[in-house]
Amino acid sequence: MLDTITFDQLPKAVADILDGIAELKSICNDIRDKDSGKDVYLTVEELCAYHPDHPSQQTVRRWKRLGYFPYYKDGETRRVKFKKSEIDAWIASSRHMSRQERNALHDAQILARRRQMEIGGLDDE
Repeated sequence: MLDTITFDQLPKAVADILDGIAELKSICNDIRDKDSGKDVYLTVEELCAYHPDHPSQQTVRRWKRLGYFPYYKDGETRRVKFKKSEIDAWIASSRHMSRQERNALHDAQILARRRQMEIGGLDDE
């Protein structure tokens, strides 16, 4: 049972909680690093939580049906699962450029076209 914390004890209690959270994060990172060499599979629910946009289960099932990414069925439970490394690759490949990236690309394309026009590589239209 937790003891009652007085106002004067609050800073120390918060510091203890933060230390505990840091220790838990360290343990989780150690476990993740040990498991990084093997394939990790995600359920539909885990994929929803893992994906940056947190899609609904219905959306993930629709993506699966449309063939956006590969999936596997567990031989025993017949549940659908997804290989985390393949999901990571799919997320990376479907990433859209930010406005700054689009502007930089556009500026670079204009500069390249101007240089080609200066050396006679393109006809001025």
